[in-house]
Amino acid sequence: MEQMPAFEYLSIEKNEGAFIITLDRPEARNAINSAMWAELCDAFELFDDDDEAKVAILTNTGKVFCAGADLKEYNEKTLHPPKGRETWGTGAMTRKLWKKPIILAANGKVVGGGAEMLLAADLAILTDDGMVAFPEAKSGLFPGNGGAPLRIGRSIHLKHAMELLLTGAPIDAATAVQWGLANRAVPEEELMDAALSLAKAIMANGPYALSLIKQAVYDSMDKSFLAESDGWRMMDMYQELAANSEDAAEGTTAFREKRAPQWKGR
Repeated sequence: MEQMPAFEYLSIEKNEGAFIITLDRPEARNAINSAMWAELCDAFELFDDDDEAKVAILTNTGKVFCAGADLKEYNEKTLHPPKGRETWGTGAMTRKLWKKPIILAANGKVVGGGAEMLLAADLAILTDDGMVAFPEAKSGLFPGNGGAPLRIGRSIHLKHAMELLLTGAPIDAATAVQWGLANRAVPEEELMDAALSLAKAIMANGPYALSLIKQAVYDSMDKSFLAESDGWRMMDMYQELAANSEDAAEGTTAFREKRAPQWKGR
């Protein structure tokens, strides 16, 4: 397992092609202060620029994945996004679309801004003793910094979304999976194995095709699927990009030759 640069509030390591980012401020329930926000931006940039890193896994120490914004800095009006990255959103991921897949592997409670990061992740695994909550309304606040109202209705049924946002009440991990907020829930001791297993299943595929698929899925959210629509024109564009790639040529050749493909990422 390859060690990466040291940070104050998180750690980074690589496990083969998996780029593991661990929130490490458990004494503050992994709440994001300005320094952690900057470190998350740096970490995701490292992931994005690393050609060997195919999938990111975002996880945590302690029993709260992330409690959202650091309330002390928020109340003192000293909580600010890093300069030049103001539009990246909570945790450097709620307003910025990274080209490679991100798996959120949350140990314990996923609350507020942490829950908004859950919505922004491409896939999510919870611990079976965990919970998810958007409690902002209980304090008279709006859960908009991470875009919860914008995203949640595209992830789960509208009635479930309204219940979560309007009551602020938590749901357990099993319900989160049932409603579609997470892919699965596992015992705490199996969390990283489950995340790495999912990452390896993704990394077995062509990286260029993966980036196109991810981009196409998010691009299509406001497109029509009726014939001759912008949605289909976009699908045709991505299809042609993938079909003409070196990875597509290698993948089909490897299939014919009954061997593992050697991906180039282009």
